[in-house]
Amino acid sequence: MTDYASALWIPNSNFFPDTGKKSFVILHGTAGGSSAQEIAAFFQGTEGSNNPVSSHYIVGKDGTVVQTVLEKDGAWGNGVVTNPNWLGNPNTYTISIEHVKNQKDASGNFDNSDVLTSEQQQASFALVKDICQRNGIGMHDADNNTGITGHFNIDPVNRSRCPGTFDWNALWQYLQGGQSPMQPTQNQIKEAQDCWNSFFKSIGQKPPVTGTGIYLAWISDWIHQGKQYGPPITHEYNSNDWSDNSIVVQEFTHARCEWNGIANWYSINGKI
Repeated sequence: MTDYASALWIPNSNFFPDTGKKSFVILHGTAGGSSAQEIAAFFQGTEGSNNPVSSHYIVGKDGTVVQTVLEKDGAWGNGVVTNPNWLGNPNTYTISIEHVKNQKDASGNFDNSDVLTSEQQQASFALVKDICQRNGIGMHDADNNTGITGHFNIDPVNRSRCPGTFDWNALWQYLQGGQSPMQPTQNQIKEAQDCWNSFFKSIGQKPPVTGTGIYLAWISDWIHQGKQYGPPITHEYNSNDWSDNSIVVQEFTHARCEWNGIANWYSINGKI
């Protein structure tokens, strides 16, 4: 019954039937759960509820791949859209892959900060490649027409930590047959810029300037380390640190940056 030969089939009824061609693969982190089978059972438990959830695939830390929705159908994985470049309902033209992640921050909240295990990464990359080849999806960072990206691209305001830590450069190398590390593509830079603009654009105001030290640190962490702090929700402003030194500060949806020649990032739990 599965579309992917190596997947286990644990179906649920949380899907949009026969939505047509899929153009994008969207990667997610589960923020909880211990196995792909457990997440699939959780999806089944939301059938018929007011909040049904699902994705097409789940990849466990042990490399197990579970399919819960057929690729011809649309899963419920992509929720609210805060990036206006995604038109209509992205669930109808995307294939979603969840990755089991259960790391917690200092407050005990799941934060998707887990690095994929070697088994999980190997299984995920092989699954992504197979999906793209069978569906004619571009094996590259998503552009306006096709490709692969994270949930953070669709909802940068609320899902900037999804899939969380992810070795995008290793994925691009794998899909290119193991060639040398890629420089940031124009699509990656555009994704980051769309996220940077998203909050202020949503409230009809001019986004903060780019080219500053904070901006360059923010986009570098995004592209090279897979760290997403969310879009800025303030412009830069002058402040002082605890030693009364002058600093520049900017607030983001999931972090605060203090600039004193280098970027120091803080969450509600302290320094990141």
